[in-house]
Amino acid sequence: MFGMFPARLLIFEDRFEVRGFELLREKVESKGYDRVERVTVSGEGWLANLLISEKGGRPILIRGVSKEDAERAGALIEERAARAGPTQATLPATAEAEGLIQSLEKLRDAGILSDEEFEAKRREVMRDEGT
Repeated sequence: MFGMFPARLLIFEDRFEVRGFELLREKVESKGYDRVERVTVSGEGWLANLLISEKGGRPILIRGVSKEDAERAGALIEERAARAGPTQATLPATAEAEGLIQSLEKLRDAGILSDEEFEAKRREVMRDEGT
């Protein structure tokens, strides 16, 4: 979840990102579709909430989205998650490897690593873990 400012959802072919502000700093969460367990759209009227449940992780809540946009985004994420299926690698189970990947995400979000460099390192960590 993010602070008081509205979060933005960006949908890419290989991942989605949620950008928002927390304690006056921009926070970016990037997730692969293989991590999506379920997408839920809730709300009455023209505003809705979009809840993205992650396998083995905490849910991501985006509040105050137009119902139409939330439904469109939810359907697109679910479709891409179904395509990702079990063939795409998931994050390693060990806390050490998970921590390393989170550090790599921070470096990517800070602009130190490119998306390509991040993916290469993430795959290397996962391969070393045997996943």
